[in-house]
Amino acid sequence: MNLAKKIFEIRKASQHTQDEFAAKLFVTRQAVSRWENGETTPSVETLKKITEIFKVDANSLLSDGEPVFCQSCGMPLLKIEDLGENADKSANLEYCSYCFLDGKCKKDFSIDEMVESNLNWLKEWNEANGTSYTKDEARPLLKSFLSTLKRWK
Repeated sequence: MNLAKKIFEIRKASQHTQDEFAAKLFVTRQAVSRWENGETTPSVETLKKITEIFKVDANSLLSDGEPVFCQSCGMPLLKIEDLGENADKSANLEYCSYCFLDGKCKKDFSIDEMVESNLNWLKEWNEANGTSYTKDEARPLLKSFLSTLKRWK
């Protein structure tokens, strides 16, 4: 289910009209209509409000149960604040806030530079995933994974 349908389902489940839903989020009814039609995407701040006000888990809002990864660095997009921002301040659902701001990539990395940058977080990765990769072991695995992402294809 895409974000537009999820927003519609959240609104319906809470038994709000578009006007009532909009009032709770301090936006217009037209904005809610455009989100539900998939014409636009809410801002990161508005998505945070939706999760808080309507008690919706950010992961269920962002994905269909499958992990969603930044299409540049590969970071799991687990929280609304992890999302990048488009030029119009709407949330970018494909890139993280570290890689994408104002509608463009923040840094002009090569894939090899991205691998080396990501290796700075290897200790945290190993701890979170119960692994014990060395940098030399992780480097080719990381490059292989990154090459599957949109930015590097």
